[in-house]
Amino acid sequence: MSAAARGLVETPQARVSWPVALVASLAGPWLLSLAFPSANLGLFALIALVPLFLLWSKASWKGAFFWGWLAGTFMYLLLWYWMTHSVGDFVGPWSIVALVLLCAIEGLAVAIVAMVTSLVGRGEFRAVSVFAIPAAWLLLEWWRTHGMLGVPFGELGLGAAHLPWLLPLAAFGGVYLLTAIIALVNAAIAGIIAGTPAARRTGAIVLAVVIVMLVGANRTWGGVVIDPPTVRVAIAQGNISQREKWTPAIFEQTLQIYTTLTRQAAARGAKVVVWPETVVTSYPLQQPDLLARLESIASQAGVWIMTGTVDRPSVDVYYNSMIALNPDSSFGGIYHKRFLVPFAEYLPLDRWLRPLPLLDSASRFVSGPGPTLLAADGLKWGTLICWESAFAPYARETANAGADSIIVATDDAWFGTTGGPYQHADIAVVDAISTGRWIVRGADTGISEIIDPKGNVVARLGLDQQGVLVGDIGRGLVTPYDRFGFGWLLGLSLLAVIAGLVRSKVQPVGWRSRRG
Repeated sequence: MSAAARGLVETPQARVSWPVALVASLAGPWLLSLAFPSANLGLFALIALVPLFLLWSKASWKGAFFWGWLAGTFMYLLLWYWMTHSVGDFVGPWSIVALVLLCAIEGLAVAIVAMVTSLVGRGEFRAVSVFAIPAAWLLLEWWRTHGMLGVPFGELGLGAAHLPWLLPLAAFGGVYLLTAIIALVNAAIAGIIAGTPAARRTGAIVLAVVIVMLVGANRTWGGVVIDPPTVRVAIAQGNISQREKWTPAIFEQTLQIYTTLTRQAAARGAKVVVWPETVVTSYPLQQPDLLARLESIASQAGVWIMTGTVDRPSVDVYYNSMIALNPDSSFGGIYHKRFLVPFAEYLPLDRWLRPLPLLDSASRFVSGPGPTLLAADGLKWGTLICWESAFAPYARETANAGADSIIVATDDAWFGTTGGPYQHADIAVVDAISTGRWIVRGADTGISEIIDPKGNVVARLGLDQQGVLVGDIGRGLVTPYDRFGFGWLLGLSLLAVIAGLVRSKVQPVGWRSRRG
């Protein structure tokens, strides 16, 4: 190992040999990956970060930054391996290189957390570290997943999707509160295992407080009454692959399949039928004959149809859209997707990047204005299309726009049968609890689900199945997260980090002050 590399762990603060540091940097992400699909061992999320927090606390800030970056890169490689399945459609054999580059960039957020951990600890795991480290993780995760170029997958809080006793906290602070609590538990355990005496006491107290919080949240949320369902809804899952659906030869077959599924849904009493993302791969609002045909399907079945399609109001403007078709043969409205997939649906810095090889074929979709409600059978429906359903603040914004329930329309065929569709489906569970809304999740090839406001999946149709999913839903409820959001949590986290960094500057020797 080079002298420069040895310097990462040989400072007075770095009391861990580089082999141990390497093992910790790989073991932590691996344990965390077990909390996500397909393992779904959520309890591992509560201990996976312990070796990382201890390592970073004892390393120099430069060493912590390096080991944090390595751990973050490896963590996202484990969580996002399925992205090569979709990226390969655009860059072919370069998909692995593209994934590694993305994970290396996103890993910088973890590197910054590690650096803050070192600066707070200064060679030890202190009592203040129990609060400052989870706070830094939350702030950097929010930053990493924020905005049009954010990557909202792999959030720590999503590891709670299969921990029913932890999920109710989402009603009070969304996925961000779940992230904060999971990171806090890891930090408390780290303090108990190898912290200073004050850190051990603080860790034990924190765990006790978290248990009390969980008991209170479960009792409070368990006592909340959901309004009785009033609308029978159905999801038509045609199971037509991504590579086939866009070919002109299959367009007619697609309409026939979804017409048949819609009739089956109507026969089972459904009044609203959801067709997933871009089922109609043409421009019905620019093709009167096609729009009339779709309206006729809704009219003959006597249902409202919510279908994904493409809107092209001008030659160079495309929208990934959701339209409503009423049972009286009229047009019910349209929603344009707000958050687009970078490099797939649109090209950031288009003017400069499009001339480059492999990027010239990127789609040219345009971003929509924001939440738009569609009316059907007495309810106001918010819509989240595919990628944007993973942005937790946008789900809250849609609920607060007046949505009684939320449709998630997606095409997860991009991800094949990997862990991708399962991770995406887990997000809908957290969103349902966070917003207090029923979520009707329609996916072209699965996983389609109907989820109640408490996060219970009441009906489900798995991957690579064709069929109809039917269930009853109603109006949702307003959660504390809807009312107050998560800004308060970010504010507390910022204060905790500042307090940790300021506290770490004072390094007294023994218990006596300088004056003493």
